[in-house]
Amino acid sequence: MAPPPEVMKWLKRKYPKPAVDPDWLDGCYSWIESDLQLNPATELDAILQNVETQLLQSNLEGSMLPGTGLPLNIAELGNTKLQGPPILVEVVSMTDIGHSAFSLQNVRQVRMERADLAGLAGEEDENQDDGEEAGPVPKYPRSMLRLQLSDGTTVLEAIEYRKIPELELGVTPLGYK
Repeated sequence: MAPPPEVMKWLKRKYPKPAVDPDWLDGCYSWIESDLQLNPATELDAILQNVETQLLQSNLEGSMLPGTGLPLNIAELGNTKLQGPPILVEVVSMTDIGHSAFSLQNVRQVRMERADLAGLAGEEDENQDDGEEAGPVPKYPRSMLRLQLSDGTTVLEAIEYRKIPELELGVTPLGYK
């Protein structure tokens, strides 16, 4: 069954660009209808919340119509401010360009070692003490991020103009919207 028109209107208002793929939305709504058994007449807010959750957890390549988000010639536009409605994008890659690759690699290595030690500690006897204190897992240093953003079709290279506190190396997952 197709989603109610209120769902499409809400999506177009909340996420105007890129346009949601109707086939993806049909599948999403069918899942909500069959698994969650929500009634659109009385539980529209719950339906909208579930559609939004699924959309934000999806890969935009599969949930959005190609060519309806970022301009296809965005790489040729140079230093241009995009006008019009907001565009939903996801983080494809992220790196800090204000710190050396060497320092980032050192932090990565320590994080991996601490994660390994945390896994081993769960397996070992709690009474054993080897005298070493691992301490907390260190955070990556934070300066300026270089990002690759995508609307599902077009990939855009970007550099953080001002710090975006929600973006953090080692914490923010790729695919973050």
